[in-house]
Parts: sequence; structure tokens; C-alpha cells
Amino acid sequence: MFVTRYKAAIFDLDGTLADSMRVWDHICRDWLAAHGITAQDNLEQDIERMTFTQSAEYVIRTYGIVLEPPQIKAEWEAMVICQYKEAIPLKDGAAEFVKELKDQGMKLAIATSCFPAACEALLARHKIRDCFSAIVYTDEVSRDKTFPDLYLATARRLTLAPESCVVFEDFPPALSGVRTAGMGMAAVYDDSSADQWDTFKQAADFAIHSFREFEQCQYLLRHRQPKFF
Repeated sequence: MFVTRYKAAIFDLDGTLADSMRVWDHICRDWLAAHGITAQDNLEQDIERMTFTQSAEYVIRTYGIVLEPPQIKAEWEAMVICQYKEAIPLKDGAAEFVKELKDQGMKLAIATSCFPAACEALLARHKIRDCFSAIVYTDEVSRDKTFPDLYLATARRLTLAPESCVVFEDFPPALSGVRTAGMGMAAVYDDSSADQWDTFKQAADFAIHSFREFEQCQYLLRHRQPKFF
């Protein structure tokens, strides 16, 4: 059994465990187009850090849509749920790594901006749902991932001190939220943020391109000094 300085690993879902960012890249733009509305060029940039509910509120406010946020969220969910149930893969080596950590006695959780039906469907399909003691969604807290709320809520759900947790995340702006929460930061490579990768991995405690390198991942959890793969 390898010994880690952390008691828990908190994983983002989309872009970290799941190879799913392509599903979200244009969902809001496609939904607006289906309603006969041309989205502004900066749409994706504007909603990048928002929760699901905040994104719905944004399109209502910005485009003058006469719908309530729950209605919009339901339509977005319908657009993507089949892909989570049937098609979206996990990142290479992710399932094996998660199972390895669980077998080694670490508590595991997910902290995600995804919505429950999609998250649960994907985890069940890949047979890793029982690896996680908790799943916390950004809609359960008042602020986005650039703030510590989501991560602190997840630590509370695990009944652990924040400093005993490490967060695996592909979203560079989340670094500020993780740091404010007092947790360790593991940067995970995803093509969606490739242009920020060099800066992201240098700022994180450690960084990985793939979960497939089990020995390297375990090394990172044992030692305090940064090491990049």
C-alpha cells in the first residue's frame, strides 16, 4: 500500500475524469440558435466560470428570453443527457486510477458544474459510482469554482479538513478557489485549455497528462515537491 499525505481526492468531472468538454463547448450557442437567436462572439468566454443556473440567468438577462432558469436548464439537460448515458468516455486510465485510490483507502468525491442526471448516468455506465463518497454540484453553493465554496462544501461532506484534500481539475481558473480553500492542486491536461497548460501546471502542486501512468500519479500523492508528467 502506498502512503499519501492526503486523505481524500476531489475530482472535477468534465475534462478531468470525463472526456466530455466537446459536449459543452457549444451547447448554449446551439440552444440559442434553436430559438432563433444569434449568440454574441464572447458567449462562451462570458459563461466559462458560471454555474449551470448562473448560465441560464445570463442568457435570460443578455438575450431577453422569456423563460425561467429551470426551464432553460431542463432543455439543456435534454440536449446532452443521452450522450452521458450512452457515449461519453472517461479519460484514459481514469477508472483504474480512481479504483486504485479507493482500494488504497482514500476517500473520493466529485465537485462538478455538471448536473446530477448526467453525472450519475456517466459514473454508473463506467461502473465507478460506488468509488465516490460524495458528489457536490456548483448549483449547491452560491459562487463558482474560482471561489472556495464548492471545495469547502465537498470537504465538509467528507468530514475532513480542507488541507487533507487534493483536487484534480482541468479548469485553470479553479486554481484560485482550490488555493483559497487550502487544498492541494493537481492540474489535469485537457485539450480545451491547452493554451493555458504551461502556466496552469507551473502554478499547481503537480500536473499530469494522463491517469494511465499509475506510478507517476502515486509518486505525486506521496511527495510534496512538484513533479510534472
